[in-house]
Amino acid sequence: AGLRELRPFPGDRLDPARCGGDLIVQLRADDARTAERTAARLTARTPLRPRWRQAGFLPPTPPGETPRNLLGFKDGSANPTPEECERWVWDEADGTFLVVRRIRLRVEEFARLDERRQEAVVGRRRADGAPLDGGREDDDVDIFAKTPHGRYLTPLGSHVRAASPRLDAGARMLRRGCSYDDGPDDRGLLFLAFMRDPGLFVRVQRRMAAQDELSRFSEHRGSAVAYVPPKGLWW
Repeated sequence: AGLRELRPFPGDRLDPARCGGDLIVQLRADDARTAERTAARLTARTPLRPRWRQAGFLPPTPPGETPRNLLGFKDGSANPTPEECERWVWDEADGTFLVVRRIRLRVEEFARLDERRQEAVVGRRRADGAPLDGGREDDDVDIFAKTPHGRYLTPLGSHVRAASPRLDAGARMLRRGCSYDDGPDDRGLLFLAFMRDPGLFVRVQRRMAAQDELSRFSEHRGSAVAYVPPKGLWW
């Protein structure tokens, strides 16, 4: 029931040539040339015609640490645990849905903000990815925590507040995105998230479109949804 194209959200600038498709193939390799050669061989050996593709990358990151995106912040903090994935990511058949969004980032415009303002927009510390209400990177953000003067420690317009699982009864998605760089005017995030129900992404993205200050520095240019069958069924 969830396998249908997402309707455009406020602020989207979707390119029809980078939306939809019947099959998503994700290739990952330590070397970009290996992935490119594999993609070329797959394309040559199948009658299927590629609709759109996007090369991506992750920066060199020490083992066990969260990679950073092009804005300089850690991307993928507080992903669900294996136990939480059993509840929120995998369905009864051990399959899952994949939501893909090609998000162009206004990197230079964001970089002009001072670090404190950047942290207020994102809702995390730039240095270590920790929530602004304190704790460590993997701790849940307490969106209700306030200062003694009644000010929210996590700003009302921050990205992590709009995306908080607390606003969706604890539901989470497993994020496995990467950065892309197609030139100085087209750089950003290839958002890849796995979830039991794409409706979760719809709810989160609606909140982001309405109240996430990070939306000022991003625009969604591509979109797709796919179902990932259980391992051993077709792969």
